[in-house]
Amino acid sequence: MKRIFGAVVTGAMLAANAVFAADITIGLSVDQLFESRVAVNNGIKAGAADRGYDVVEVVADGDAQQQNAQIQSLIAQGVDAILVCAVDQNTIERALLAAKKANIPVVAYDRDLPDSRVVQSFVGPDSLVDGRLAGEYTAKALEGVEGPITIVELIGALNDQNGIDRSKGFREGIAKLQNVNLIEVPTDWDSARALSGTQNAFQANPKVSAVFAATDTHIPAVETVLSDLGKLAPMGSDDHVVITGVNGSNDGYQAVLSGTADAFVVMGTDATGRKAVELVSQILAGEKVERLNYVGGNLYTASDAEANKAMIWGAPK
Repeated sequence: MKRIFGAVVTGAMLAANAVFAADITIGLSVDQLFESRVAVNNGIKAGAADRGYDVVEVVADGDAQQQNAQIQSLIAQGVDAILVCAVDQNTIERALLAAKKANIPVVAYDRDLPDSRVVQSFVGPDSLVDGRLAGEYTAKALEGVEGPITIVELIGALNDQNGIDRSKGFREGIAKLQNVNLIEVPTDWDSARALSGTQNAFQANPKVSAVFAATDTHIPAVETVLSDLGKLAPMGSDDHVVITGVNGSNDGYQAVLSGTADAFVVMGTDATGRKAVELVSQILAGEKVERLNYVGGNLYTASDAEANKAMIWGAPK
């Protein structure tokens, strides 16, 4: 009888838990939609579906004030937790404080808010490691070059920790190279700025040995410039410009397969999204969570990119 009763109780508890899970709603506050963000968001939605959670998604389209208003709306709707990728880490805190007042836990994803008094945990790419992987590859490819080495770095947004860390990591990766002349090209993640900045950099520095793109979506701009200048030399030739990037988009994938780019670092977008939901689940269950959670990427070249196509979020499926 005790065994049967225990089974009945256990079944009742599982049913109650299932009902509880079905009643959980996550507010998903997104800065803006582009390929890699959509890939992470898809991981969030898949992780939520696995747990029976609902997701209410709002997109700020790059407008920090709109994101503040949208978070207020999520609070008014009574969501149980908020996952946020902030437009700007300096302006989002006001809305997050309202969430804290309403006892709604907040987890940041993809873009950390290190100074926030509200965010309980963060999960995102290990941009420092990702940039370092690209830098180390570049350093190895150029280790036999004699004399000054000019490298063009297409820098992402400097109000975005991912952009800052990718740059820092890349510089750590190339640190062993001697006589490096690093040309900084700010892009603010904008492809038009990447194109014009690369054009200016090559005009002012005719002998460039390598280009690092903080996002591989800018590699087509580099290809355009090299092609226009007649400098799109194949890998292995003396005139080849070593090109690396971070992200994992189809632009990067195709550039590596064609030989335009030497290597790219692919972010773990699905794992990041699923980890974000896991953190929410743990917080709602009253468990302690790590403040910082990082998902490192993987570097691929033409020799292994196609074989690992399933792991590359931007590759055609």
